[in-house]
Amino acid sequence: MGQSARQAPDRQAAEAVMRMSHKYRAVAALLSVLVALASGLAALMTLPAPAGADPGADQVFVGAYVKDVQEIDVATESFTVDIYLWLRWKNPNINPSATLEAMNSSGFENSTTSATGGVTPKMLYDAPVDLPDGSKYMLMRYQGVFSRKLMLRDYPFDTQMLRVVFKDERADTRTLNFVPDTEPISINRSLLNTIPGYSLGTPTLSIIDHQYETNFGDIRVPPDGVPFSCIAIDLPVKRNVLPHIVKLFIPIFIVILITALIFVLPARLEEARAGIGITALLTIIALQWSTEGDLPSVEYLTMLDVIYILSMIYIVAATGYSVLASRRGHHEKPTAVTATLDRRVGLSSLGVYAVLVALTVYLHIHNAPPATHFFH
Repeated sequence: MGQSARQAPDRQAAEAVMRMSHKYRAVAALLSVLVALASGLAALMTLPAPAGADPGADQVFVGAYVKDVQEIDVATESFTVDIYLWLRWKNPNINPSATLEAMNSSGFENSTTSATGGVTPKMLYDAPVDLPDGSKYMLMRYQGVFSRKLMLRDYPFDTQMLRVVFKDERADTRTLNFVPDTEPISINRSLLNTIPGYSLGTPTLSIIDHQYETNFGDIRVPPDGVPFSCIAIDLPVKRNVLPHIVKLFIPIFIVILITALIFVLPARLEEARAGIGITALLTIIALQWSTEGDLPSVEYLTMLDVIYILSMIYIVAATGYSVLASRRGHHEKPTAVTATLDRRVGLSSLGVYAVLVALTVYLHIHNAPPATHFFH
């Protein structure tokens, strides 16, 4: 009994020591985890800033007001626009309004605007204005012709995005970054429904980084160049379809209906039937040539081109059938039988043509870019 009584306190002491050791081990493990997290955060804090986000670069707030879109010339892939642009910045040692350039202005169309061609800004103040918060402010007006490659696959049901791009001539993203203002862009409401042949969508202003893949021989710059902060103003416009349906599609369909008379005339009038086909084919070719004068030269087929090709195939097929039917009528079957067959073939071929044209229009409209909000 005495020995067991003496052993009990020893066991309790040992258990207490073990509990204390477990606690210290847990504390040590927790401390090691905290040290690892701290070292990881320190490593993250020492990582270099990503390209285009230099914390030492000056920030220039930018906004725009679209006053007018005066003309859209599809043949030359250009448009005339009148835009007010404002800049606001803090650093008194810079003047970005003096080095801002329009990247996609058409120098050939604006040769009277500046000595070197291209659109140059009209400064509405003699010098940057000092604002109450200590920042600098300048308002400029750009008015002239800008160029933009147009996507015409869906012509004449196409939607175009007219883009005007500005950037600083010298400062890249390491020293200057543009930032959209609180309300970066607005539009002249009287401009709505005043662009001939088009409906205007909601304009947007965004900041993009553009990098030239060269250092232009400047050994201070990496060989693959550095990005420049650019101001992109996008003006979506949608073509008004009804005038083009009247001017383009109705003449085509009239020619097709006249061609369908081949299947109505008696087989014995083979010269008249062949004459209708040849005249219709020449008319369609002339219509296509007249349309191409309104469009730039592109390396792909527009929707209208596909419809012209389908029309030519229909006319050639109808003319070829009329020749074969005339020979068959002379040597094989009576007139009543050939007339019935001609009408059936005529209706069937006209139906196939209509389905192919409708499918072409549907596929181009269905695969068109997502629609934006357009003013009406």
